[in-house]
Amino acid sequence: MPPIGPLVAYPLTPRGEDGRLLTRSFEQLVDAAVTAGANAVGVLGSTGGFAYMPRSTRKRIARSAVEVAAGRVPVIVGVGALSTAEVLANIAEAEAVGASGALLQPMSYQPLQADEIYGLYRDASSAANIPIWVYNNPATTGHRFGVKELARLGRLSGVAGFKDSAANATDIKERMARIGAELPQRTAKRLDWGFSGDGLGAQILMAGASTWHSGLAGVLPTVCVAIAQAAAGDRALEARSLQRQLTPLSVIARQYGGIRTVHAVAQLLGSDVGHLPKPLLPLPDDARALVRLALDGIDVPAPPRPKRQRTPVTLPDEDDDAPAGDGAPVATPGRHAG
Repeated sequence: MPPIGPLVAYPLTPRGEDGRLLTRSFEQLVDAAVTAGANAVGVLGSTGGFAYMPRSTRKRIARSAVEVAAGRVPVIVGVGALSTAEVLANIAEAEAVGASGALLQPMSYQPLQADEIYGLYRDASSAANIPIWVYNNPATTGHRFGVKELARLGRLSGVAGFKDSAANATDIKERMARIGAELPQRTAKRLDWGFSGDGLGAQILMAGASTWHSGLAGVLPTVCVAIAQAAAGDRALEARSLQRQLTPLSVIARQYGGIRTVHAVAQLLGSDVGHLPKPLLPLPDDARALVRLALDGIDVPAPPRPKRQRTPVTLPDEDDDAPAGDGAPVATPGRHAG
């Protein structure tokens, strides 16, 4: 499995009012993220609205993403479902279309016990032929993974890494240190240490994590790639400055949810992303106006152009009397012709 960091972009899933996939719009989002420089693409995550679609649609989305990526970057496919049987079926279909990895969170209607969650990941990792990332998203699943719980899951041979959740840079460092202390050194080194949080990208990477998982990168890939590259390149001031431009959007996302915020961003940028799956509703008008203002404040400076090196010109000697053509004098740079 190739490295997936420092940035995984999660495009939303454009769908018509009837739920059909708007294939062209989806492919444009995936290609834009890859072209901008995202290191991997994640589909069928929370921003992608996986929980609101049947397995047949999920398979088409996974296949489309893999085809558009065309081997340029890994494609990670969300496989979460209410039952283990459905999870295993989703994993098999992700494998069949050529996905590079699977993203799994513990979904439930009945609250899951710790041993039930461990059993889910044990069964999934045993059955999968692609690596699995443990997805900690308490805002949607209602389950918050503890340090010891993640360390236990990290020992499973099929688990490649974490898409963890943290409040700030200090929390990120502490979680990585505490989880790592529970693991054999060899196991800790092989894991991909990732965190989500659209308002924390720079902090995530500068705190030592290997990957930033971002929903906003699916619609604003240029600025997110710039943040990730600056943070990974130890350009802290640049990374923080760029990150602050996303702060208003991250605040709106915390209040209204990432899927609604990203959908509004895409629409305001001119993408045909269709409708949110009902009963979800779009952002209210006042929040949408704030998104528009936030977008107006995003400015990614163009990278400095390399200076052109002038090629030295060798002038002929004064006594160089070789004829040119019909005997006309030779015109040389820096000299006047005859």
